[in-house]
Amino acid sequence: MTAEFSLLLSATHDDIVKLYEELEAFAKREGWTSKVEFDLKLVLEELFINIVDYGDCPGTPVRIAFTSEQDRLTIEISDSGRPFNPLVDAPEVDTSLPIEDRTIGGLGVHLVHKLMDEVNYRRDGDLNRLTLVKSRNE
Repeated sequence: MTAEFSLLLSATHDDIVKLYEELEAFAKREGWTSKVEFDLKLVLEELFINIVDYGDCPGTPVRIAFTSEQDRLTIEISDSGRPFNPLVDAPEVDTSLPIEDRTIGGLGVHLVHKLMDEVNYRRDGDLNRLTLVKSRNE
C-alpha cells in the first residue's frame, strides 16, 4: 500500500520544528523503523538547513513530498533558492583526514549520500528538486 504526504514549510529556522513533528507523525502512521526515521530526520534537517542558510531565498516555500511504499520511501524536496546541485556542486570530503585538517563544507551532503539509497537532482524552471530514496528494509 502506498501513502503520500506533502508538507509546505517556510525557508526559516523556525520551521525545522514543524518538519520534525510532521515527519514523526507520518513515520508512526506508516510504521517506519526507528533507524529509518532517524536517518530521514538527519538527512532532512541537513538539507532543509542548507536551503535556509545558503539558498538565498529566506522565508520562501519549501515543499517536501513523501511517498511511503511497503519497501521504500521516496522524498522530493523543492525550493526556489539559487540553483545548487549537491551531486556536483558540494565540495568533496576526505573523511580519512584528521578533523582539524579538513576543509569546511560538504560533510552534510556526504552524509546524505551515505544514508540514502538514491539521490537525484534536477533544476525544473526556477525550482531545485532533490529526490531521495530510502529502503524501508533496515
